[in-house]
Order: sequence, then C-alpha cells, then structure tokens
Amino acid sequence: MFIERIEAEKFGALTAATIDRLGPGVQVLYGTNETGKTTLLEFIRAVFFGFEGLFRRGVLDPQQTCAGRLALRLGPERTLVGIERRHEGPGIRGLTRQSYEDDIVGLGGDVGDMLDVADIDPRSAASRQRLYLQDIVGGIDETTFTSVMAFGLDELHELRTLEPEGCGSRLYELASGLDRSKIARVLAHLRDALARVESTDPAVSPLKALEVKRDALQERLAALESPAVVAGGLWAELVHLDAEIAATDDRITEAARGEEVIRAVLPLEDLHAAWRRTAERLGTLESAPLVHPDRDAWRDANRRLRRHARLALRRKKQRGKLARALAGLAEESAVWRKRVAVAAACEELPRLERLAADVGRAEAHSRLAARRFGEQVAVAGLSRVIPIAATIDDSTVLPEVLLPEGFAHSFGPLRARARDLARAARGVTAAKRALAEARRGHDEARGVVKAAGASLGGLSLAQAIEQAGERVTTLRKRLLSGDQLAEVDGSITDLEREVKASLAEQLIPVPWLLGLGALFVAGTGMVLSGLFLQSQITTALAYAFIPVGLVCNAVSAGTTWSLDRSAKVRLESARSRLETARTRRDELRAQCGLLDKRIAPDATTALDRRLAAAQAELDRLEELGASGGAVQLHADRVTLAEQGLERARGEARTARQRWRKALEHRGLPATLSPREVRQISTHRHTLLTLDDDRRRLSEEARHKREEVAACARRIDELLVECEIVPESTPLDHLRLLQERLDAEKALVRRRGSLTRRLEAARRRHRHVVRQVRVAERAVREFYTRWGVTTEQDFLAKVDRRPEYERARGEAEAAETAWLDARRRTSEPADIDRWLAEVHVVPLDRRLADACAVTGRHRAARSALESRRREVTARVEAAARDRGTEPLQVELAEVEERLGAQRDRRRLLEQARRLLEETRAVVARDHQPPVLREASRWLARLTGGRYPAIITAIDEARLDVRDADNGLWSPERLSRGTREQVFLALRLALIRDLGRHDVSLPIVMDDALVNFDDARARAAARVLVEFVAEQAADRQMIVLTCHEHVARIFHESGAHVRSFTDPDPLWGPPAPRSRPVRAIEPAPLPQPVVSVAAPEPVPEPPSVEPSPDLWPAEAFFFGPSAARPDSPGTAADRRGSRRQAARTRRRR
Repeated sequence: MFIERIEAEKFGALTAATIDRLGPGVQVLYGTNETGKTTLLEFIRAVFFGFEGLFRRGVLDPQQTCAGRLALRLGPERTLVGIERRHEGPGIRGLTRQSYEDDIVGLGGDVGDMLDVADIDPRSAASRQRLYLQDIVGGIDETTFTSVMAFGLDELHELRTLEPEGCGSRLYELASGLDRSKIARVLAHLRDALARVESTDPAVSPLKALEVKRDALQERLAALESPAVVAGGLWAELVHLDAEIAATDDRITEAARGEEVIRAVLPLEDLHAAWRRTAERLGTLESAPLVHPDRDAWRDANRRLRRHARLALRRKKQRGKLARALAGLAEESAVWRKRVAVAAACEELPRLERLAADVGRAEAHSRLAARRFGEQVAVAGLSRVIPIAATIDDSTVLPEVLLPEGFAHSFGPLRARARDLARAARGVTAAKRALAEARRGHDEARGVVKAAGASLGGLSLAQAIEQAGERVTTLRKRLLSGDQLAEVDGSITDLEREVKASLAEQLIPVPWLLGLGALFVAGTGMVLSGLFLQSQITTALAYAFIPVGLVCNAVSAGTTWSLDRSAKVRLESARSRLETARTRRDELRAQCGLLDKRIAPDATTALDRRLAAAQAELDRLEELGASGGAVQLHADRVTLAEQGLERARGEARTARQRWRKALEHRGLPATLSPREVRQISTHRHTLLTLDDDRRRLSEEARHKREEVAACARRIDELLVECEIVPESTPLDHLRLLQERLDAEKALVRRRGSLTRRLEAARRRHRHVVRQVRVAERAVREFYTRWGVTTEQDFLAKVDRRPEYERARGEAEAAETAWLDARRRTSEPADIDRWLAEVHVVPLDRRLADACAVTGRHRAARSALESRRREVTARVEAAARDRGTEPLQVELAEVEERLGAQRDRRRLLEQARRLLEETRAVVARDHQPPVLREASRWLARLTGGRYPAIITAIDEARLDVRDADNGLWSPERLSRGTREQVFLALRLALIRDLGRHDVSLPIVMDDALVNFDDARARAAARVLVEFVAEQAADRQMIVLTCHEHVARIFHESGAHVRSFTDPDPLWGPPAPRSRPVRAIEPAPLPQPVVSVAAPEPVPEPPSVEPSPDLWPAEAFFFGPSAARPDSPGTAADRRGSRRQAARTRRRR
C-alpha cells in the first residue's frame, strides 16, 4: 500500500494543497520551514483515523471546516482507492473540545463528520466489492499508528510509548509467560530473610540471639567449675562435627553433580564443532556473489517475453471478439426502411400525450364529481332514503337518484316543530334531575337524624349540647390559666436575676473607685499646695490651685453619692415587682387546681387536643339539631318533583306526534330526527349543483376519448406496415416505434465503430507479434552465450544459490541440534566458554579435576567421622556427672537450634542462588522475536557498537548491550544513540505489524535532525534497506526542512522531491562502492561463448541477513560481528518476502 496523491482542501494552515505522483519506496519531501510538514503529518493521521483526536487535544478548532482526501494504491494489482474525510455543515458551530471527550476515534460518526471510502480505479469498478476503512488500516488504532508508523522528533523521544501499557507491549510478550514481577518479589523476600538471619542484632536475628544465649550458658557452666563443663564443650564440638559432616556431604553431592554436568557436556562437543564448521562454510559462501549479473538481465528479458506473449494473446482475443461481434450484428429491419414515416409519427408523440392526459384528466374530474355527489348524499342523510341504481365509481353510467316529492319545498315549518320537540325533551330531562335530587336530600336527612339518636346515650339533643358547651368552657379556662402561670414563672426568673444584678451594683466598680479617688487626691493636693507652699514657688498660681482643688473634691463627692442612690432605688423596685409576681403565681396555681378537679383526668391526651375534640363534638351536635326539621321539607319537595315529571312527559308525547305528522306531509320517513332534517336542508342546493357538474364533465370525457381513438387507428396502420402486431395503447405503440428506431440507429453506429476498432486491433496485434519475436531472440542470445539450450541448464550455471541453500540448511540443522541440546542442558552457566576453550582445557581434563575434588571431599568426611566417634566416647564418659545436667541440656538444645538456624540460612542462600540462575537463563534464552529484529537494526545503525537490545532480568524494562557486554539503560545513552535505539525499536514493531497484514505508509517528520553526518547516513541507508526488504508497494514518507538530510537520503537511493514538484531535486545518486570483503570471493563460472559484455547494473545496497539466520550464540551470549549479505542474496530474500506478502494478500 502506498499513497499516490494527497489533497488537503482545508486543514489547519493547509488550504487547497495537493501533493501528486507519490510512489512506493522512500519518498523524501523537502521544503523550508513553515511549509506545513507537521500539519501534513497530522493530516495523514486524521484521514486514516478521524479528526476527533485533534479536536480533543486542541490542535484543531471543531467549529472550523476540515476536509481532505488520500488516493492509495492497494494490493499487487495496485487498485486506486480514495479515502475522503470532511468535517463541515451547520451543526459544527455548536461543537467544543468537550464534545469529543468520549474517546471514540477512528471511523467518524460525530456531528458534521463524513467519511467516504471508494474504489476509483476504472479497471476494477465493476468487479470489486465495497471497501471499508477498517480493512485498509488493519487491526491497529490511532495511538499505535502515531507512536510506531507516523512519528516526529517529539514522538521519537516519548519513552512512555515503550511502556507495557502502550505500543511497546509487543516487546514484553515473552515466550515462557514467566511473570518477572513475582520472581522479583520472591527474591526480595529471600534477601530480607537472609539479612534478618545474618544481622548482628539479637532482637532481629534468631541466629545471633541463640549464639548470645549459648555464650551465657557456657559462662555459667565455667563459673560452676564442674566436670560437666568438659562434657558441655565436647557436646558443642560434637554438634559442630555433625554440621561439618553435613556440609561435607553437601560438597560431595555438589562435586558429584559437577562430574555429572561435565559428563553431560561431553556429547555437546561434537554438536558445537559441527555447528561452527557449517557456520564457517556458510560464511565462506556468503562472502562471494552467488548470482551472475546475466541472470538478472535474462530474467528481465524473459519477463518481457512473457509480458509480450500475454499481451499478444490478449490482443488476439480482442481481435477475434471484435470480429465475432461485427459478424453477430443484425440486418436492417422494416422499421429502418420506413424510418421517415416512423419519425413523422414519433413527432406526434407529444400531441398524443397531451390528448391522453386530457382524457385522463376529464375522466378523473367526472369520477371525482360523481364521488362528491355520492358523498354529499351520504352526508345529507339520504343514503337510507334515496336508492342509487349504479356505483359512483363507474364513470360511464350515471346513478339514477329519485328525490322525495317534498325535497324542493321549504323546510321552515319543520324547524318550528323541531324546536317544540327539543323544548319538551329538555323539560323531561330537567324534571327527572329535580326528582332525583329531592329524593337524595330526603334520604340523607333521614339517615343523619337516625344515626344521631343512637349516639346520645339516652340524653336529649339539647342536654347533650349543654354538656358539651360546659366542657369546652372549662378546658379553655384551664389552658388560659396554664399559659398565664408559665408567663408568671418566666417573669419571676427574670426578676430574681435582676435582683441579683442590683445587689451586685451596690458596690462601686473598681475603675470608678480608682478614678474618683485619684480625682479627690488631686483636688486635695492642689488646695494644700495653694495654702501652704511659699509664694516664691507658686506665685500667682496659688489663687488658681485652690478653686480647682475644691471643684475636684466636689465632683468626686457628688458622683459617689449619685451612684449609691441610683443602685438602691433599682434594688427596691426589683424586690417589689418580685413579691407581686409570686403572689400572682400562687393565685393561678389555686385556680388551676380547681379546674383540674372539674376535668376528667386523662394522662395520655394533651389539653389542647381534648379541647379540639370537645369543640368538634359540640359542632356536630349543633348540626344534628339543625338537620331534624329538614326531613319534612325534603318529603314535600319529592312530591312536587313527581308531579312536574308527569306534566313534562305529557308535553313531550304531544310534540313528538306533531313532528311525525309534519314529516309524513313532506314525504319523508317518520323515523328522521330533527338533526337529520336540518342536515338534509343544509345540503339540498349543494346536491343539485354537484349533479349538474357530474353530467357536464362526463360529456367532455366522451369527446376526448373519441379524438384519441382516431389517432390510435392511424398508429395501428403504421405498426402493421412495420410488421409489428398492435397489442397495447397508442402511446406505448409510439414509444415502441421510437425505441425500435433508436435501436436501429445505435446498431448502425455500432457497426461503424466495430469496423474501426477491428482495424486498430489488427494493427496492434501485428505490432505485439513483432515484439514477441524480438524478445525471443534476446532470450535465445543468453542461451547461446552460455552454450545451453534449456532454462534449467542456464540457471544452474549463473545461480549458485541452490548450493548456498544446501549449506544454509546444513548450518540451520546443526544450529538447531546444538541449540536443542544446549537448552536441555541447564548447567553449567558458562558452557559456551568451556566449548570455546576446549583446545586449551579439554573436557576430559575438567572431568579428571572434578573427580579429584570429589575424592578429597570424601577423604575429609572419613576423617570427620573418626573424630566424631572419639568425641562421642568422651561425652559418654563425662555424662555420669549429674551436677550441671539442666544447664547441659539447655546448652544442647541451644546448640541444636543453632544448627537448625544455620541450615535455614544455607537453604535460603541456595534458594536465592538457584532462583537468580533460573531467571538469568530464562532472560537469556527467551527474548522476544521483536527484540531480535530491533537488535539487528540497532547493530546496523550503530556500526556494531551496540549489537543487542534485551529485556532486564529483574523488571519489565529495556536495556542496550554494547560490544563489550556492558548493559545501558536508554536514559544513560547519549541523545543520538538513544534516538537510534528508539528508531530500531519502531522498525522492528513495523516489521511485526507487517506480519499481521498492517501495511500503512510510514511517515517521519524530521526524526534525524539530531544525528551527525555519519549517523544520518547510516540511518538513511538502513531506512532505504528496510523499505526495500518489505513488500514491493511499501512506502515511507520522510518530511524534512534540512538540505543536508535530503542530500543524504538522495545519496542512499531515496527519491527526493519538493512539496509541489514531483521531479527529483538532484540527478540520479552515484552508485556506492562495494564493501571490502574479508574473504576473496570465489570466481563464478564464465560463459562459454564470448560476446559483448552486458550493461553494468548498479549494485543494490547491502542488507543484514534475516533474523531467522542469526547464530543463536551471537544473540544470547555475546556480541557478534554482522556479516553483510551479498547483493544477490539480499535481492533474493527481498523477492521471496514480496512473493510471501502477495500470497497473504491473495488469501
């Protein structure tokens, strides 16, 4: 799939922009800044996956029109398909960014969005099925496309796109399905347990706590100076000897296991040697060209021969088809011979159509008038009075209607009789209603009086009313007294509070007391100063000091007296009002006690509710008293209503008899009601008018039919002359003649066209036959040059790939056998180093050394057993001393627990070591295939400095391995190297998506601007080779504004053009020099016949071998130097991949 044309009608800064004549391969679009490169990248994303994501991120305004189209070539047939998206219409004016917060992107469906996917290739428009956008984009979404296949410099640096939650999830799909996070947690737990056991803090480590306890016990035994101390030491030594014996057993087991491992590795030596031998042979074949250039030239000539042969066969079939079509045309008919008369008759077709329309219109009007007449008869109520002889829908027969004799007379007298009849009916209805109401009132009054007498309990109604009134009065007085008592209590509380405040005010406040005292002291001092100080000091001020001092003393004394007097008055007033309130409270309490004795006690019901119930009972009794005298009044009303009903019925019978006599006098049925008679009188004049219209329109329709019949006779005569049987209407006959005449004209034109096309087909067929002869001579020339006669002999001389395939098969078989055997052997971890150093240290010597180690461990165990027997005898001899037996038992238990803790520490350490080794083996042997592909491209991009990308052992992240087996995280790498890593990962993901039939174009926006010249050339070369390895119609669009980047792509073989001009900016790129080979290529067999040398064919760029052909140890166990394939091998693999891609698409 590749984009052939880009049309941006309106998209951001792009307006009416068109980029045409794009093709497969690497297409570099070079332009200056502000030419819309990033906008073009967003436009391609939007056409494939919709404008919703751009609206949601705020890149575009959803209220602005966006429209554009992509023209793509699909499949091996390169069918032209158009994808058009439009965002327009009046509905987009109310859209905002929040309108697209539903996270639904891809196929449109929002307000104003329109998507159109159409096959615009005319060659397959008739046979191709409907296309859907999902079939074109495959199984990816916009996020994957943006992160992997359409990215700029910003997307290239986004590490989050490589997290397991994003597009990088494919990189973490390991074949074993091992959950590394759980293993990391288990390892962390094991390390924590070991740290606690080996801690020096007795509160944390149980081992340290037991050692401290053992030392304390030994000190206690030593302090006792008992012979049992010797036994305790011997017992500790015995425990230590047991531990040493157990450790020696473990070492013996480990040594024996090492012997078994070496014996298991011995059979792998031959497999490893065979694999290395076949790999070296394959490398020797790969170092030389496998295909002679004459093979490609012969293949092109043979392809031209087959193409010309197919074209000749196709044109021969076209020639025969045209000849048969020309011979199969019919001869001239009678219609063509009478074409003048037929043409003249066809010119009358509009007039006949107008006549037919007039006839139809007249008949329709006639039928409509008849239908209206019948409907009016039914509306007037005459359908059951007046019989109709024929159906109204029959336009040729008029219905015979017999109107009554009195139908034409005035209906005025009937209106007076109808009013009398209606008046009588209303009187009867009113009388019935009055009788019903009188009876209902009488029954209700009787029921009320009867129910009241049963509920009084033997009292009269007046006595019950008097008792209820007294109860209501008493309750009201009790409620009023209670409210007054509550108010008096509140007043007493307030007065008591006021009395307390007045008592507190009897003392002068401290601030007032201090102020008045200061004022008095100041006044006294001034008086004394004026009286006793010498005149030399006071001078004239003595006369002023004395009055001011007297005034201050007077103010302080007057203020003190006024404060004491007001506080005393307020206190006496408050005490007087408090005494009055207490007296009033005692009176109210006495009154409430008297009222409570008169009221029946009820602790469950409040007084206000009892008052409401008593008042309701009083109201009910008063209503009963008023209802007793109404029973007789209702009885009188019933009698009067019955008499009025009899009078109204008599008047109604008299009015009905008069109405029937009036109907019989007019000849109308006596069953008609006044309403029906009014309806008949309303429609009488309308019926007469409609009957006249119906008769007139029927006569007009008859005249039109006669005129059409005359034209039909002339047309039938012409049909007979043209040998056509008349069997339809005149209009159909004229149309049939017109069709026959047009068919004859088309037949004459087709005969002339087929004659001209047949002559052109003959010329083209002769030209192709000449081209076939030329192509056959070119193919036979290659056979003559190499001295062969068949295609098989020629290919055997110019193509050494079968030998290479056999060598590769042997190498793959040897590699498979080696890898299978290697995977079955989990130990030792450095088996590859053993096999690589077998010429230095043979495996037999390693086996002998392992056997010697096992013998030394077994001898040491024998010595430990002898020492244990001696210590056991000494312990039994010292066991007779029972003085310190409890301490000895406790010390033995501590030693036993110490041994158990040491065994636990050893088991934890062994479990941690085994788990780490297993995790390392899994991480080494189960790397994802996508990482292998990414490692291949990274090695090409970095020149072998970073040959591998692997997943980390302890967590789900990526690491980069350098040539010295050092591991680097992407964050620690330089900016350029990090971008190379991200580019290699994306190429691997694109290759993986291609295996799942996702072949969308790849779009890059200035992703190489941070590369120096060497890195940029390597990246451009790798991108060109990557696209060349894909299917033949794979496309990569590179957008750049840097001239040196464009020139580097041009030198690498890419097509570099501007945004508006499809022609290349520079001339054809110079062929690159061939890489220097380490091994001199073997000479190919030369042709037998000496002829002129063929034209030189530029060597295609060298590519890396397929990941399926990598040696396993080069990826898993260390860096390996990449050997470039020969051009023939790369081209052959590229062709096989293209053929496989075409086969998948055909399936």
